[in-house]
Amino acid sequence: MKKYILISDFHLNENNRGTAALGYGAVSFLRQKGFLRDGQMIATLNVYLNPFKSKSRTVVEEVVIQGNRIQILHYKVNLITLKMFMIFGILLPFSKFHKFLKDIQWVASINGGDGFSDIYGNEMFLSRLLCVNLAMKGNIKHIILPQTLGPFEDSLMKNIAIKILKYSSFVFVRDRKFTKELDSFGIGYEVTKDLSAYMSPEPVDTKINPGSVGINISGLAYSNNYMALKGQFYNYPSLINQLIETFQQMGKSIYLIPHSYNFNEPEFNNDDLIACVETYKSLKNKDRVYVVNKDLRSPQIKYIISKMSFFIGTRMHANFAAIYTNVPVFGLAYSFKYAGAFEANGLSAKQTYMINNISEDDIPKVIDEIVLFYNKVKSK
Repeated sequence: MKKYILISDFHLNENNRGTAALGYGAVSFLRQKGFLRDGQMIATLNVYLNPFKSKSRTVVEEVVIQGNRIQILHYKVNLITLKMFMIFGILLPFSKFHKFLKDIQWVASINGGDGFSDIYGNEMFLSRLLCVNLAMKGNIKHIILPQTLGPFEDSLMKNIAIKILKYSSFVFVRDRKFTKELDSFGIGYEVTKDLSAYMSPEPVDTKINPGSVGINISGLAYSNNYMALKGQFYNYPSLINQLIETFQQMGKSIYLIPHSYNFNEPEFNNDDLIACVETYKSLKNKDRVYVVNKDLRSPQIKYIISKMSFFIGTRMHANFAAIYTNVPVFGLAYSFKYAGAFEANGLSAKQTYMINNISEDDIPKVIDEIVLFYNKVKSK
């Protein structure tokens, strides 16, 4: 048995708790499937230029995930050493990097859950492939962890993707959007849940009123000023405010729950906690409205969402937290992937509503859909 499982895109402390949930879930998934065994360590790979900076030092971190003590090796490799190996196949036999590669049992790729695609641009797709390219160059077995594959618009990018998928020993997908292509190339795969499903909630000392409604407010949509999505959510703040008023009139406690935020250094135009606080401040009636204003880890936020009687989320992984803890959920979607993700988990696409470019006149329609589903759930 070799020492390391190298995981690409592995992060436990990301601002986006959905990205962090993929890291937590990856560890539990690999253990459940028998890929990660007692005595083995998780490894990450980072490239450095200046060997004299502290960030160039390899460090070991210890964390507890679902009661299991896990060691994480954050391995740092010099860019020149890496390029010499990747381009020319040159690797000094007694070097630390050679020993590290020889000690890798598996390379496992997360790809951000939906980044194995060129829809975010060719450069973004290619930037995610360092670890799998290393696996192929070093003849190390590779696992595609549960994720959405594709789509691909560029034929060259698709050819690169197919080469990787053919090389992989195991391919796990969280939906069937790319399975026709996998079948056509004779690539075996297994359909399973999103990685975040394998992350257990972690209890946190917060009182939640019975029968509460949770609303995840996206800082991306609230700011209406985030990168390529800029200008598509002018009426989002009004929608959120009217949603809150609707459930207040029904006598419900409402919790505003951030899912992508930095408690100490907010991310400009993309911070859910700022959006939650600003929403709260804007309310004329703040009765029974609460902001979850704590620096919580991904499993802890999942726990809070699990205590809601009904949940409305804009961030997809906030919705996943509800889905995988059996909380009735309605998604405020800004991508076609929401409907597919809901259907892949046995829910209806009618539990989502696309909010891109909605008008003020559309808001009552959105709220009517949510209330209709809420009443349907509560009548059972």
